[in-house]
Amino acid sequence: MATLEILVGGGADETGRRGRDHRDRALRGELVRLAPGRFVVADDWRRATPGERHIARIKALHDRLAPRLVVSHASAAALHGLPWPGEFPVPVEVIDPLRSTGQSLRSVHKRAGAGRTLRTSYMVANGRALTDLASTVVDLAVAYPLRTSVPAVDRALARGSSLDELRATLDESTAVQFRARAERALDLADARSGSPGESVARVALDEVGAPRPMLQQEFRDGSGPIGVVDFWFADQGVVLEFDGRVKYADPSMRAAGMSAEDVLVAEKRREDRLRRHPDVRALGRISVVETDDTERLRSVLRAVGVPTARGHFTTVR
Repeated sequence: MATLEILVGGGADETGRRGRDHRDRALRGELVRLAPGRFVVADDWRRATPGERHIARIKALHDRLAPRLVVSHASAAALHGLPWPGEFPVPVEVIDPLRSTGQSLRSVHKRAGAGRTLRTSYMVANGRALTDLASTVVDLAVAYPLRTSVPAVDRALARGSSLDELRATLDESTAVQFRARAERALDLADARSGSPGESVARVALDEVGAPRPMLQQEFRDGSGPIGVVDFWFADQGVVLEFDGRVKYADPSMRAAGMSAEDVLVAEKRREDRLRRHPDVRALGRISVVETDDTERLRSVLRAVGVPTARGHFTTVR
């Protein structure tokens, strides 16, 4: 992850040459203003990832935040390198141990922390406290929809957090509202998830009441390994693959010397072998198009013989 350099100067109370220069450059679109007197180079900002941009916002505000405030929720997710759908929120999210109610400002969202025991780690650059990994993903599970929280919980489990640890953290939480949704996020979470897109797909499958699939199931035939599939519905004999397109478009996801066309041919051969496997009755594919559209997803599942019913939760947008 790259680091965006924070340029200091140009606050409302500054009259020096550097201050005027930064303000003028911001007006010309050469700099992006993150906070009073805090800027980054616009070209660097555009090239940065959403996580890098949000971390820059945190650093830009650091010396304007009271020492007691603990970076949390989406902002802690950015610092922990957790997946996030699109851009992070503009306001930096913090927990205020003195507040019993939240407060939303233009650049800071303060969440209530009175009476809460905070488990923290620290930003290397400036020593600012942030919630530890387990606390962060549990906070996300309480505060955000399943499609946002489950990919983050999956990543935490893959990094070594345990469900017992996360459930204990939730049990210690003072949260009441959306607690059931948080419990469902932990119930759905699985360290074997192949990507954030697959995590969201599992949430979508749960929303339409599909059976819980097995993840990353390996198949073999007389010629040897066929490969690992994203979702396996053993009772129905159905393989369901999530097509994020990245393996075709991103050269780093392909074996050395393989073109996108080579990957497509290899995938077709793999599918043919899967269809001939005695345990496989049907094979289906879904993408973000289906996971974003309940009726499309039900249609695909119905076509391959996977039953659906009313799900536990629906997406909160």
